Amino acid sequence: MITVRDLSWQYEPLVDGGKPVDSLKHVSFDIKSGSFVGVIGPTGAGKSTLCMALAGIIPNLADGTMTGLVEVNGMNTSRHSVSALSERIGYVQQDPEAQLFCASVEDEIAFPLENRGIAPDIIDKQIDVMLDLVGMTGYRKRVPASLSGGQMQRVAIAAALAAEPDGLILDEPTAALDPEGKQEVFDVLERIRQTRSMTVIMAEQDTEHIAYWADQVLFMVNGELVRNGDASLFVREKGLLESSGVQVSDGPSPVIKALPVGNDAKPKHAIISLDHVTHRYGQGGNASPALDDVSLDIEQGAFVGLIGRNGSGKTTLAKHLNGLIQPTQGIVNVDGLDVSKHSVGEMAAHVGFVFQNPDHQIFCSSTKEEIAFGPTALGLDAATVFKRVDEMMTLFDLHRYEDVSPATLGYGERRAVALSSVIAMRTPILVLDEPTAGLDHRLASRFLGTVEKLNRHGVTVIIDLRMIAIGTGRASIGRNAVDQHLRARRGAPIVVIDHDDVNRVQCVTFRDIAEHAIEHGRQNDGKGKQPERLRFLPEMQFQIDQQCLQHNVKPFEP
Repeated sequence: MITVRDLSWQYEPLVDGGKPVDSLKHVSFDIKSGSFVGVIGPTGAGKSTLCMALAGIIPNLADGTMTGLVEVNGMNTSRHSVSALSERIGYVQQDPEAQLFCASVEDEIAFPLENRGIAPDIIDKQIDVMLDLVGMTGYRKRVPASLSGGQMQRVAIAAALAAEPDGLILDEPTAALDPEGKQEVFDVLERIRQTRSMTVIMAEQDTEHIAYWADQVLFMVNGELVRNGDASLFVREKGLLESSGVQVSDGPSPVIKALPVGNDAKPKHAIISLDHVTHRYGQGGNASPALDDVSLDIEQGAFVGLIGRNGSGKTTLAKHLNGLIQPTQGIVNVDGLDVSKHSVGEMAAHVGFVFQNPDHQIFCSSTKEEIAFGPTALGLDAATVFKRVDEMMTLFDLHRYEDVSPATLGYGERRAVALSSVIAMRTPILVLDEPTAGLDHRLASRFLGTVEKLNRHGVTVIIDLRMIAIGTGRASIGRNAVDQHLRARRGAPIVVIDHDDVNRVQCVTFRDIAEHAIEHGRQNDGKGKQPERLRFLPEMQFQIDQQCLQHNVKPFEP
């Protein structure tokens, strides 16, 4: 299916008078038809560049110099256009927003089929099939730009699969998806591969699924192919992988099922308050509210996790906290300010906001200027600004890019720049929308450690929960959140936005979860039978078991 021999690629210099940037160095491997190949490695390893080379974007559409050979189904990528190659192989970029350009979801999926001259009635049926496959039934008429990041990812995957390619290249396709959405992607790929032969090449930071599904694993570091083996690589070379920044999963991630419980306690010093907030999007959205009569209070210094299915309203809620979105109804108070009465610029001194897509907030001509912009705008002196910029560039290994335009960097590096520019402002509130997507485990851990340290010094943190395992405090649980699943360590605060019912948000503490376990045991005549899919991390299980034993109830079975 794919042959790669001595492949090297140099990007054009990032700055005038600079040197070309080596991204791939003498890479060689073969991929058999019908196999599932995982491409792993730390941020900046060259995974995305390799994906572009396999799709023919390199060398046909990118600026740089290629040596070596890449053949896809016998087609030399240097001698065939991307259009011709796309008839054989589909490609989903790391940033789905960058490849969605049509006026509606159905047009996105129809586009590759129309280019191949498929009959309209067949196209119409195929659109429905693809949307059903990726869990987007009912979104056919939606404008892609109105979708959440995870929903865009699903549409991009549907469009790539629509023409039934022989191979599919996916560059971190699950980075913006919730846990169930991730599993759905792999289930979709497996269903297709059971009905016909299709080769899958997937670059991923999350190795849990790669370890399970991959027939072949390519491990890359600094543009070089360091290992080419099978999934046993995760066991045999665990130390090597982890030392480079690749997290090796010890098995499926345990989950907790969020359960509706009552706790009306109101924080004494609420720094964020939402009072009956409803928001409906205008053109391009749908008729249902993105937020529906949401009320909640977050205490000053809290560390709050935000979780929910793609499209459940997480980003919409987050954008209300600094005025990027104003409520259709209701009041949002942040740090003593009515957000509706203050500009986004004014709120920036109170709320540091990291966008889901780093390209939405990067605009300066160099990395150091990007990081310095916020602190400078807050009126800090030059020495303090310099110190904070240096700290951030050290934290994320960005010194080599300090004079480079951040817009020219890879996705992971752009993510790091966006995070740095917000953390450097040291605002009393941090709102982080999927902040670790695109970062390897090493950089993600550094970032989360920095955020945890800021939280210990009183900074209030609201963060996407999928990557956090730190923090203490309260949890907000949607009334009908029983169908939501989430991961958390003991004491980690949780906010769950239920896709079907996002109103009447309640508060819950770890003790409430334990009390529910106790009550469940009593309802089962002391047998403590574990409900379906209800599992806990070991340290949380231990604490719950202790609570149950204190009430003469048999603990949940492990």
